[in-house]
Amino acid sequence: MRTVLRWAGVLVLILAVVGVVAPSAVAGTKTVIKIGTGVAPDHPENIGARKIKELVEKKAGDRVEVQVFTDNQIGDQRTMVENLRNGTQEITWVTVGFFGSYEPILNVIESGYLFRDSHHSYKVFDGPMGDEIRALVEKHGVKLLGYYEAGLRHITNNVRPINTPADLKGLKIRTPQAKYHLNTLKYMGANPVAMSFGELYTAMQQKVVDGQENPLSNIYKAKFYEVNKYLSLTGHLHLTHMVMYSAKLWDKLPADLQKIVREAVIESQETQRKAVRDDDENLLKELKAKGMQVNEGDREAFRKAVLPLRDDAVKEFGPKAKEWIERIEATK
Repeated sequence: MRTVLRWAGVLVLILAVVGVVAPSAVAGTKTVIKIGTGVAPDHPENIGARKIKELVEKKAGDRVEVQVFTDNQIGDQRTMVENLRNGTQEITWVTVGFFGSYEPILNVIESGYLFRDSHHSYKVFDGPMGDEIRALVEKHGVKLLGYYEAGLRHITNNVRPINTPADLKGLKIRTPQAKYHLNTLKYMGANPVAMSFGELYTAMQQKVVDGQENPLSNIYKAKFYEVNKYLSLTGHLHLTHMVMYSAKLWDKLPADLQKIVREAVIESQETQRKAVRDDDENLLKELKAKGMQVNEGDREAFRKAVLPLRDDAVKEFGPKAKEWIERIEATK
């Protein structure tokens, strides 16, 4: 009898260990994938997020549930990147330059007037340079699965129209926390202030900063027209998001689910990119209808003003920065 009880105890212990070590092996366990973004539900980023959800859940069936959290519900960009690295969140995205705090040379990608338009950026990031950037990024606890469009950025403020670099003098303009992004605005003539996107509306409302720069989709969906009167179409930066998965959690996914998620991100790229392009075509008239005064900035004057930033990049990062800038400019 004692022998039977002893073996029963051993069996219970084994089952307990299996339950702790390999919960995914238990029948009926569902994998939950959390996607976090910092923008409104109808923003192109979340159109991409919902496309990932649709594709993954369709192909994986009831094995996977994809949850989309918008509006910084689970933290700002920095927090969500750290969530990925710590293994507490599956997916988020930030611009290439934003990740420069982890891999400094990536800052170079956010030098002003480096990309001509959306299709130029697609060619760059969907090609060999995208693979090279992936290798750098994946040293920092994430899997880089694809590239979303962050869009062409313009300046808004509540002081005056911005036509030339002289018009930016003395204006406090918010930028993301990315070195070369910030320095682009500095060379353009502004007094740039790094600040998280979630703090921006209130900061402009309380006149902590005079204005900001973002794609039209961000300007419209965050209702910046309520606190800024002037929209100046400077087109100074075209940014790209890196769609990233936590490396710790990726390694726990079965191979077939890894394949499903990777393919869903790639397939969702065109849906998300088209949403950005559609916004650029449609939102300008909407912003005018909201009362914003719109003007075209002198892009050639601004382009010349930021050229020294490329020399700065070569001084800081050497031949690799020079090679990247030349390769990007040569991409057709």
